[in-house]
Amino acid sequence: MKTSVICFLCLASLIVLTGCGGPRVYESELDRRPITSRLEAQDIRRTVEKMAESLIADEGVAAATAGQKPVLDIEPMKNRTAISVDMKSITDSVRTRLIRSRLFRFVDRSTAGADIAIMDEQAQLGLTNPKNAIRPGQQLAAQMYLTGSLTDITTRLGRTVDHYYKFTMILKDLRSGEIIWTDEQEIRKFARHEKLDR
Repeated sequence: MKTSVICFLCLASLIVLTGCGGPRVYESELDRRPITSRLEAQDIRRTVEKMAESLIADEGVAAATAGQKPVLDIEPMKNRTAISVDMKSITDSVRTRLIRSRLFRFVDRSTAGADIAIMDEQAQLGLTNPKNAIRPGQQLAAQMYLTGSLTDITTRLGRTVDHYYKFTMILKDLRSGEIIWTDEQEIRKFARHEKLDR
């Protein structure tokens, strides 16, 4: 009996210790007060929303797409900062919002290698009806392309650090070379440090 009680207490203690040893996980709201002066997920999300809404609502874009759905290619945004930012993820988010707008048709040059491999496979394996097989040269050509960049400036004054970020995007007509639309999103954050790192 005594041994059973001791075993039970040891097992209970082990369960309690195991449960308390892991990290505490909290769900965070998408919009909350900043916790750092660096770029955060909510900054990226707001930028994507603002840029996509600006492009969709622009009168010049409406005039250029009136009565048609031009083929659009999105060039991955360029990171011109010293910080690590997943620019492909930002580009994908912008594309997703524009696809939902139904203003454009889309091509994706980043998968061109895979597309050619699938076409070659269809032609060489003989498993596809030659009349239905897709051959190179039949894909849509982009009529417009969207590109952008992220830049930053960091200024230190005493114990205050000022981080300034700017997203810029440009929509261009490939046939005429005309810039149809452009916009910027600026983000500025301050941090006051008790002791600056040297």
